[in-house]
Amino acid sequence: MVKLRLKRMGRKHRPFYRIVAMTDNQSRSGQALEELGTYDPVHARFDVDEAAAITWLNNGAQMTNTVHDLFNSKGLLARWRGFEGSEDETALKKDKPKRRKKLALTSSAKADETPEAAVEEAVAEEAVAEEAVAAEAEVATPEPAPESEPAPAEAAAPAEETAGSEEK
Repeated sequence: MVKLRLKRMGRKHRPFYRIVAMTDNQSRSGQALEELGTYDPVHARFDVDEAAAITWLNNGAQMTNTVHDLFNSKGLLARWRGFEGSEDETALKKDKPKRRKKLALTSSAKADETPEAAVEEAVAEEAVAEEAVAAEAEVATPEPAPESEPAPAEAAAPAEETAGSEEK
């Protein structure tokens, strides 16, 4: 039986896989019948020769679970079944614990290099400045005091009289 599966390449702690068609009794690093594509989980890259993969699937090749999920995220299985398949861009971008630091570092480095990031920062600074001006305008306009309340000087006079009577 022919299986579409991953063949590990790369070095320690830096996996890189080739998607291959091979017989199910071959070892992982054995001779492949055909190479169909590559999968790099560290950099979230996935490339496949769709025509060759569909040919193998039509000839009865079985997929491993991982290859099935990769093909599904690429929209290849939907196209194989005759539907319009769309590529899921977020499938490989899911947050993985070991990639958090790498994604944070690469996104901050890209943000520093792109001019669009500078434009976004300028727009954000303008919005903050407009909010500050609006807040100052609200503070600068005093509210008229209601006429029913006594003036502060009149309210302080009775308090002084009572304080003086207690001293006697």
